[in-house]
Amino acid sequence: MHMMDISFYQAHLDRVSRSFAFCIKKLESPFRGWVSLAYLLCRVLDTVEDSIWTDSKLRDAQFADFDSFLEKLPSQEKVAAWSAQFPSSIPEGEKDLLKETHLLFQDLHKLPIKVKTAMQERIQEMSSGMKDYSTRTKNGSLRLLDLSDVNRYCYFVAGIVGELLTKLLMEFRSDFIPAPETMKDAVHFGLFLQKINLLKDQKGDEIEGRFLVPHREELLASLFENAKGALTYVKALPLVEKGYRTFCAWSLFLGAASLDWINKGSKIPRAVTEKLLTKIESIVTDNIALEAAFQEYFLRSFPVCR
Repeated sequence: MHMMDISFYQAHLDRVSRSFAFCIKKLESPFRGWVSLAYLLCRVLDTVEDSIWTDSKLRDAQFADFDSFLEKLPSQEKVAAWSAQFPSSIPEGEKDLLKETHLLFQDLHKLPIKVKTAMQERIQEMSSGMKDYSTRTKNGSLRLLDLSDVNRYCYFVAGIVGELLTKLLMEFRSDFIPAPETMKDAVHFGLFLQKINLLKDQKGDEIEGRFLVPHREELLASLFENAKGALTYVKALPLVEKGYRTFCAWSLFLGAASLDWINKGSKIPRAVTEKLLTKIESIVTDNIALEAAFQEYFLRSFPVCR
């Protein structure tokens, strides 16, 4: 049983996450399809968490229904009724995704059993964590208390994704058996990317009442530790898996480079991005060169850590 054509996934990714949509093109089939599906299911779940619910019981019911769809294939009508419950204020790209969410669940339940189980377990854990944080959100307002709280939040919304990507790679390449520390570094990879987003979106989030950066300098210091773990993760990936290495390394180095520009109050220029991506792809199977590039880009972006 085949999944939806990759163009279906790419169209939705282009609407909800341009950077992810660009990087994912480096993955081979069927790994690319699995990662696309996992990402979009997480994005639907993120819409449940981010929506401004006036009724907490309805919010909790939306989480519960999502979990049931993960466990057992729902009817198209049931998913349509569920999707219709979302507030009209959600972004257009997410509205478009909700209209076709039943197709995501159909594909999930067609997957090879180990691939499906990996997605179900990790996305269910994400749902549980997001629901916990959503109960702390009042009228769209959430305040994280300290670095420990930030780390826990980032684990549920992104660290789990690092674990899931690694699980899917293990199913795609059966000869890849990561060490236990590699799975920990996969979490660092997810935490790094999410903390970059928190810093990038801080002003806009706080205008909307989402105070997710309790102490900026403390967060930056922790971010450097996550970045080092993320680099170790990339270096542990199979050398023959150039596509996934590029996918991860692009995200890692773009995060570092964009932080340099965030600190200047502007966006990273396209010319800088293109030059960086070309360089990283050219060295992505050379761990020594990656380490040298890491020192160059990260020590510029994290002068506090020199």
